[in-house]
Amino acid sequence: MEIVPVTAENACDFGRVICDSWGQTYRGLIPDEILDNRNAERWAERARLSPEGKYLAYVGDKAVGAVGMLKSARNFCTYADSCEIVALYVLKGYHRRGVGRALMEKALEGNEGRDTTLFVLKGNDNAISFYRHMGFEFTGRTLDEGGMTELEMMRKGKRHL
Repeated sequence: MEIVPVTAENACDFGRVICDSWGQTYRGLIPDEILDNRNAERWAERARLSPEGKYLAYVGDKAVGAVGMLKSARNFCTYADSCEIVALYVLKGYHRRGVGRALMEKALEGNEGRDTTLFVLKGNDNAISFYRHMGFEFTGRTLDEGGMTELEMMRKGKRHL
């Protein structure tokens, strides 16, 4: 496995991994109309415009995972002074192979001492279990939007995952 930064040349892989992962993971957890209207090119364009903090995991020449991290959390986060994982997706066939952990470690590289915030879809038990294993805990805050409920999690800064 190789972890590489997102560039203009591989941004389409970033969009594809996110959209394919949504389809594999979220069916039954979020409204079908959202899943049926996902747009890989929209995600790719966002990655092209703002590649900082975004990485892809490749196995051979296949992109199998993606992560995006902001050095400053968005203003609706409880811990606005933290960094924020805004996307962490791994294709279903590559779950439990260390891809998610490698992507998380890469995203946090250089930020290990800072608190980190993320939101996880309610009912996504595999992701919740993974994040707990990585040291994240629920803050008690939720976001409800478009038929989806997301739960905020936070990990206190520490030197190593």
